[in-house]
Amino acid sequence: MRRAICGMGVGLALLVWAAAGNAGEAPDAGRVVARVNGVDITYAQFKAHLDRLERDQRPIPPERYGEILQALVQQEILTQRALAEGMDKDPAVVSRLEQVRRNILIEEMVKRRVVPRISVSDEEVRRAYEDNKSLFSVETVAVSHILVKSQAEAESLRKQLEAGKDFAELAKAHSEDAGSKEKGGSLGMISRGQTETEFEEEAFRLKDGEISPVVKTQFGYHVLKGGAHGTAVKPLGEVKEQIRQAMVQIRQQEMFQQFLSDAEKQAKVELFEDRLR
Repeated sequence: MRRAICGMGVGLALLVWAAAGNAGEAPDAGRVVARVNGVDITYAQFKAHLDRLERDQRPIPPERYGEILQALVQQEILTQRALAEGMDKDPAVVSRLEQVRRNILIEEMVKRRVVPRISVSDEEVRRAYEDNKSLFSVETVAVSHILVKSQAEAESLRKQLEAGKDFAELAKAHSEDAGSKEKGGSLGMISRGQTETEFEEEAFRLKDGEISPVVKTQFGYHVLKGGAHGTAVKPLGEVKEQIRQAMVQIRQQEMFQQFLSDAEKQAKVELFEDRLR
């Protein structure tokens, strides 16, 4: 019962802070939001933890802030217990903590000294796209289909097609797909990833003019007619950010290597490889 009441109190307090923030008053970073055995947890610590969670997941609504604070309290309780048992003095733990410290320092240095110097203009993205269009080509196929609700009806239509019935006429008369039936069942050119897996596999397997076996998807039962196979290049707008991100990563690696090389030239390094054995 006490835990429930405390949880309500934490939730109310945090909702009040959220309301204050909405009114244009930023919460005091040093404000104590919890205390564990005399150790304060501040709003700044809470906000930093919240920001990390939102970077990795999605925005967290204020009504869940109490859960986040409770998690911080639990972390503090366990940390205090570990310290009380002297785990911070264990050589293996000390070594791991030092490695974490080094990794954080390197990450921050790269973030502050390398990343801000990297930029990729729209013109550079356009040139990279034009120079590498083959990388953005996709396999396509023209396909038509008739969609019905039952396998029996689909099998019946397939037999009619094998007997010489016109595919477009049967599609107009029987297909449940309102978007394609008036076009004789034609879906035009499709590329991989645009349709259900079962449908896609059959569409790309078919030769031009070939009729498929009945294909079942979540939408119902299909009879497909294969069309011409080809390739198409994705438009720049569709791949622009993908290209930009790839270029940023390449430049970041190049700039980091240059930054490291400059740092190595300024460092006094002594290697004693004979002592490794």
